[in-house]
Amino acid sequence: MGADWIPLDISSGLTKELPEDVKYRWGICGTGRCCHDFVQALKGLPNAVLACVSSRSTEKAAEFAALHGIPESFGSFREMADQGDFDIMYVGTLHPFHREHAQAALEAGKHVLVEKPFVTSLDDALALTELAEKKGLFIAEGLWTRYFPAVEQALHMIRSGFLGEVKQVEADCCIDAAAVGDTSVLFNKELGGGAHFFFSIYTLGYATAVFGTEPEKILATGHVSDGIDFSNVVVLLYADGKTGIAISGMQVESTEETRILGSKGRITIRSPAHCPTSTAFCGKLEGRGNVEQRTFQYDLPQNPPTLEETGGFNYPNSIGFQYEAAAVMRCIHAGMREAPQYTTSEMLGIQKIQDQVRKQLHERK
Repeated sequence: MGADWIPLDISSGLTKELPEDVKYRWGICGTGRCCHDFVQALKGLPNAVLACVSSRSTEKAAEFAALHGIPESFGSFREMADQGDFDIMYVGTLHPFHREHAQAALEAGKHVLVEKPFVTSLDDALALTELAEKKGLFIAEGLWTRYFPAVEQALHMIRSGFLGEVKQVEADCCIDAAAVGDTSVLFNKELGGGAHFFFSIYTLGYATAVFGTEPEKILATGHVSDGIDFSNVVVLLYADGKTGIAISGMQVESTEETRILGSKGRITIRSPAHCPTSTAFCGKLEGRGNVEQRTFQYDLPQNPPTLEETGGFNYPNSIGFQYEAAAVMRCIHAGMREAPQYTTSEMLGIQKIQDQVRKQLHERK
């Protein structure tokens, strides 16, 4: 069945839908696959204007700009931050460079959306969020999962008590990296490779969305070679017998579903759980084995008409970037410095957990 959905920032009264004459100019930091897909999605948002793009290569920036109809390109990230005419920077470069690029934007007075993973350490995350606060600017990690209607609806049902007391969250996100041709980056230590950096934000993010970012104990193990974790399992143990189980890897493809289990029922966020369009609710009824089952399906936004002629999408459901980008613009317009779907406090809490996970993984190699 279908379901009505109003984004959390609107339903909570924090923002409103933007009139079409309100425009926010976006500067794109990077020309890789994620940047390509993000730009493709932005083309379908009436409040978004593609203003400029930057790369380490002048030629690549110019080619990207020509493909996507972007009026200005720069062969330097710093140059775009200082000279580009834009309001919001999308940082889609590799995460070892995120702090440098996001900091340049903040110093130039620009709002920033940083593709996940935000940075590579809690110290870097604190440096950026403190600078943004000092400057009075919006900054967020691009955990786009939180903005998908299926996820917002599932979290609303949990907060409203449909599952009773939730005791367990199980999430997995594993890909066959060799099959999809991403090994050059995923297996490169200097470029921040490893399953934990690339995929665990999705799985840990489900646990923290339900239980928060203060587990009593963190247990992490995995297969690590030459500084790269090929797979990992993280168990977050919370008070009152609550458990988060997060599995990520890049050797085989998993079902990639998330299960949230409570005393009155369970919700399954269906594959691909990092960008889902469907959830299943199973509620307990009186008597053993008696259940009520409901399915919620959410159609993705329409693709922009120029999608195929400008290279399509690289990844599944990338048109869903619209949910995140639209929320960012609404929040900025309302004078906010974060989005309620994924707050700065939670992001920093996950960074703290991730630091501990990496320490345990590499101690056990």
